[in-house]
Amino acid sequence: MAFNLAKIDVDDLTGMVVTTDIGNRPFGSGSFADVWTGIYTTQGYSYTVAVKILRSSLLSNNRIADKTIRVCKSFIHRSSFLLVCLQKILREAKIWSTLDHPNVARFIGVYYEQHTQRYRIPRLVSTFYRNRTLKDRLVHIHNNHERWQLFRQFLSGLEYLHRNKVIHGDLKPTNVLIDDSWNAVLTDFGLSLVLEAHGFTTTTVNSVGTLRYMAPELMNPANTSASALLPTVQSDIWSAGMTGLEILSGIVPYPDQIEDTELIVCISGGEIPSRNSHPRVSRTTWSALETCWEKGGKRPAVSTLIRYLDANYPSLQLYNTDLTNNAIVLVSYQ
Repeated sequence: MAFNLAKIDVDDLTGMVVTTDIGNRPFGSGSFADVWTGIYTTQGYSYTVAVKILRSSLLSNNRIADKTIRVCKSFIHRSSFLLVCLQKILREAKIWSTLDHPNVARFIGVYYEQHTQRYRIPRLVSTFYRNRTLKDRLVHIHNNHERWQLFRQFLSGLEYLHRNKVIHGDLKPTNVLIDDSWNAVLTDFGLSLVLEAHGFTTTTVNSVGTLRYMAPELMNPANTSASALLPTVQSDIWSAGMTGLEILSGIVPYPDQIEDTELIVCISGGEIPSRNSHPRVSRTTWSALETCWEKGGKRPAVSTLIRYLDANYPSLQLYNTDLTNNAIVLVSYQ
């Protein structure tokens, strides 16, 4: 079975991309996919690119596939689950291809690899960022100005997504990349909703790294419907505050909580990070971050946080994001 890329206006790169390190260690990993490097050749020139590939165990390992299916609210046949993943990947490819902002990772296109006689598996191709993730970069930052600058860039990318009705759904330092000019660019904004199988009750609670940044309403046991566990603009703001806290302090949220269960009890119980654990953050900045951790609808818009930064740190005004005049495609995850 093939999916028609022509219908969704995404560049088909089949035959133009070769992965370079399959069989070795991936450049990056998520719960359902790995990122490998590849070579993209066009018009006689070759470029190193990042290639996001569904993990082979999801496609072929019955035990893992069964485990994934069992956590869904209703039983879904394995082939149906795979079909849903494939369809969502292409939907996300379409969304990603419409976005154009300096602080959002650049999407290049999709190419196919034959999986079975019935399925061809799409692989997503994007710019390769050799400086790796914001998480990696924070270890090497020793001045506050660079931390503030990265936070401002992170918020600028998120504001652009929200302005275009795109919910990221999995904000954290490992989902922010660093470009060749040492600027922050968001990645996995819609991709994480595909590859982490959002829409099922698995969400992303299988990762300690994600739990630390996850809004409490997304792990509330009282929310029994799958739709109640879908990320929202408000849950993005919570995660943005947690990500900003780590950027500015260099310390993860809830550093004393190690196990998944500890984090779930702590966050779902309404506990927010302790300022004593993040001494680098000033009192006024802490107050701004705390607004991101209010209950539900009381959280500020990203633009409000940007205005705070621009008012208090005017040198961080890098560019006016409202100057982006590209056609806007509205996308909503409902």
